[in-house]
Amino acid sequence: MTRFRLADLTLFEQVVLAVSFVLFGVYVLDPFFLERSKALAPEARNFLRSITDIGRSNWMLIPAGSLVALALVLRRTHRGFRNAAGYGLIASTIGFVFVSVGGAGLIGNLTKYILGRARPKLFDTLGPFDFQLFSFDPDHASFPSGHATNIFALATVLGMLWPRGKVLLYTVAVWIAASRVLIGQHYFTDALGGAILGTAFPYLVRERFAARRWLFEPAPQGGYRLRGERTRNWLGWPGTSRPETAPGKARLFRNSRPDSLGIEGD
Repeated sequence: MTRFRLADLTLFEQVVLAVSFVLFGVYVLDPFFLERSKALAPEARNFLRSITDIGRSNWMLIPAGSLVALALVLRRTHRGFRNAAGYGLIASTIGFVFVSVGGAGLIGNLTKYILGRARPKLFDTLGPFDFQLFSFDPDHASFPSGHATNIFALATVLGMLWPRGKVLLYTVAVWIAASRVLIGQHYFTDALGGAILGTAFPYLVRERFAARRWLFEPAPQGGYRLRGERTRNWLGWPGTSRPETAPGKARLFRNSRPDSLGIEGD
């Protein structure tokens, strides 16, 4: 049986397919989910409003930037190779989070103000496909959703560091992105666009980090992995060796059986 691959399509066919998906999303899915949001029970709306601001970037970037600065200062003031290496690892890890989430968010904000798509509250007068380029008006800053961009970027970054947590991380991200649609702040395609941007950008950052051997390195079987077997083992990466833990020491994550995730401590 022949396997379908998008790469096998011609450029024209790919463009036609992409435009078709966009138009279907804008003219069919966006109005549908907007009507569903208006029909939500007050209790459901209140719940979604209570979780939606988890997608704001402030609580992600401010602590991350502060911790990077602190780790760099400690690396310079604490003598010894092991201390310098440890603080360097901390700085590069948090720096990866900061650059990935902040960079995705910056691109998302620039895009939304350049495109100037009208928000759902203007749907009755302007429809789902109204754009005012370079308007810099909050009412015309709908695509992509900043909350969806930020939370998917964070979920992707943390999923790269802790692969076994991807299901949990992306579940939370989907809830946050969906909340923006269901409380009427964004269209479905806004949240989808933010999710795509937030997921894709950290992979580009990881590639640049790995090229400089910052935090990541090429894996023997292809792709990338965290540098340092001890770090991978501590985070429960698949395929790492599992030496016995020394007395008084603990790994954060350990499989007690092949399909389970445990937490080991004293």
